[in-house]
Amino acid sequence: MSLSISDKPVVRHIVEHCYAHGVKYVVISPGSRNAPLILSFPSSQKFECLTIVDERSAAYFALGLARHQNSPVALVCTSGTAVLNYSPALAEAYYQQIPLIAITADRPVEYIDQADGQTIRQTGVFRNFVRYSCQLPFAELSEEDHWLTDRLLNEAFQNALGDVRGPVHINVPFREPLYGTVETGNELISRIVSVKKTDSVAQKFVDELVSEISRYRRILFVVGALNPDDGLNFLSKSLARKGVVVMTELLSNFSDDGIFGNTDRLLEYFAKDPGSIQPDLLITFDVPVLSKRLKQLIRKYPPKAHWHFSNQDIIVDTYRSLTRQIKGDAVQIMTEVEKQLPRFSSGYVELWKDARDAVKMRHEMFLGEVSWSDLTVFNQISKAMPDRMEVHLANSTPVRYAQLFEWNKHQAFYANRGTSGIDGCVSTAAGAAFAGSRPVTLIVGDLAFLYDSNGLWHKYLPDSFRVIVVNNGGGGIFRYIPGPSETDQLEPFFEARGNHQCRGIAETFGLQYYAAGNSRELEQILDHFWDVKGSPALLEIFTPGDTNGEILRDYFKYLRES
Repeated sequence: MSLSISDKPVVRHIVEHCYAHGVKYVVISPGSRNAPLILSFPSSQKFECLTIVDERSAAYFALGLARHQNSPVALVCTSGTAVLNYSPALAEAYYQQIPLIAITADRPVEYIDQADGQTIRQTGVFRNFVRYSCQLPFAELSEEDHWLTDRLLNEAFQNALGDVRGPVHINVPFREPLYGTVETGNELISRIVSVKKTDSVAQKFVDELVSEISRYRRILFVVGALNPDDGLNFLSKSLARKGVVVMTELLSNFSDDGIFGNTDRLLEYFAKDPGSIQPDLLITFDVPVLSKRLKQLIRKYPPKAHWHFSNQDIIVDTYRSLTRQIKGDAVQIMTEVEKQLPRFSSGYVELWKDARDAVKMRHEMFLGEVSWSDLTVFNQISKAMPDRMEVHLANSTPVRYAQLFEWNKHQAFYANRGTSGIDGCVSTAAGAAFAGSRPVTLIVGDLAFLYDSNGLWHKYLPDSFRVIVVNNGGGGIFRYIPGPSETDQLEPFFEARGNHQCRGIAETFGLQYYAAGNSRELEQILDHFWDVKGSPALLEIFTPGDTNGEILRDYFKYLRES
């Protein structure tokens, strides 16, 4: 069957390569210069095409979609500053290793810097945070241009989907006219397939690792933010049974009685004698770790050796103690190592177990006495959150508060911890909610929510989508971290205190609205918040911004007294 698509030959190559390399979703922002792409992706009938006006929001939406689908998602926008709005999400995708395919329309090269409308220097504009960028030929393509276009597009997708995944940028100049179409059938493109070596792990290398690890007694295995992974879950439990201390975070998405979570809460126990938990060997994967306390502690009391599994070409030495950077399938390699491991002395594990039990008791005692605050809000939410919920946590305080509590083991947790910005949390959660089978709840502070409220400006929110805004009147984290809270500039510049509320935004975008200002009101709303039908919903929780930081400091002080 013939279909009508753009008469620009280069567009046919782009469409076919996206399809051949596994793109299922295309997120399009309206424009004129990108008209050839807008005409072609939907009419090809090979993709699900979505329209999101705000390019920054569109890119974060695509990030949530791509992370959830574990497949590339294409972005399409017009020329000029529209392109620059992709920057934050592409940077986040770069450090999370998520394959976004940014396809940006451009003006003809002869008009760059010639005072023409919507014209900036787009070539290589994302060079610092994409895996690859290229500019495609335009106009009528010669035989050599067809060959070059296929080669460039193959290179783009190989970099997006390689051993180290990530975003790529494809810049496409178009001359007017822009709206011409032609009838076309199935196009023939030259797809180049990279053949990866799939041999099993070399036994000699496994023996070398086993020989080294067997020399140590205090092994610490730290796992940061990642998607649920059954293989890693099984490996971690096996290591824990052999006396390895496995430390996870909420964003690691697995837990077990023999595995240590609640990182920042747990580490307070050792505040008076932090060197007591100094490991002999540290093992890490190439995923971000949230806990600043843990990073500082290990840097101050470094291990004798540090194995870091990473397929990147750069050296990643987060803890300043790296002795091996190991390329390959981390779970596969460590699984082979674990099979030959002896059982380590239980002393190191028992040290952590004693700390966990003592701190948990103090945690519960403090919560039994503390007044209404951000801390009590997260305590109530963690207890009320339904089973099998996908929970997205905004940066700054929400992701840190959430780490302090036990949650249901069947929930999944996500946050934009690649660059840790607050700017796209609503859009990312919305993208995941659109793609996923699980209902999604976003927990977000008022500043982060207001910053990305355009993340609700589209028609793709499922009725099950929930937003919980903890409104403490500004950037509450600045009342807790050292420095800002002691300055005269705290409220106007760090905290950016305001009296903004979210009811109007909820009503504008068609979300049911609820509000709570104390523990009793919150309990009553949470009892039915996830059961309401008919549309997404937003719950705004008002807490005392002037005391939250003090309460959190008192909380950690109380834990240290254990």
